[in-house]
Amino acid sequence: MRQHVAQRNSRRPNPGGGFTLIEVIAVLVLTAILAAVAVPSLASIGQTRTALAGTQLLRDVTFARQRAVATGTRAWVEFDPVAESYSLKAENPAMPGRANAAVLTDPGTGRPFIQVLGVDPFPGVGIVSASFDGGTAIGFDWKGRPLDGNELDLDAAGSVTLTGGCIVSVQAGTGHATRSGP
Repeated sequence: MRQHVAQRNSRRPNPGGGFTLIEVIAVLVLTAILAAVAVPSLASIGQTRTALAGTQLLRDVTFARQRAVATGTRAWVEFDPVAESYSLKAENPAMPGRANAAVLTDPGTGRPFIQVLGVDPFPGVGIVSASFDGGTAIGFDWKGRPLDGNELDLDAAGSVTLTGGCIVSVQAGTGHATRSGP
């Protein structure tokens, strides 16, 4: 009889292996806290990528201008908003003209100087517009002065707008490039 009472009062483990209500609530609270911390960080990733792409674009436009001054050969940055890309080109002194310009080799990577947006390292970033006196190319002469796609002096400031509102502008006359936005 004594053995029967002891068995009735002893706690047996649940053969189903489930969780208690307290354990489930604790996991839900921890998940909510982690989500509250992670969501603002994830929301700013797109803005950070846009800012990085804008900074890279500014560097590349500045590099094209500096290269034109250093070599005395016109350099071009040609944008393709449909393909979400741009390339840096230089004219051949023996055959001048934008039509004969060849894609430069990126001195940092040794690869052709073509930047494609929308993929790593800039997923989600694209070219909304590129306008330099109505065209999509900007060139620089041996003095660093900006040229439009028709190889004429740039009449007005031109710009490239990226997804997220980042804008890289090139001033007419000086060729000075600036970045604004995120």
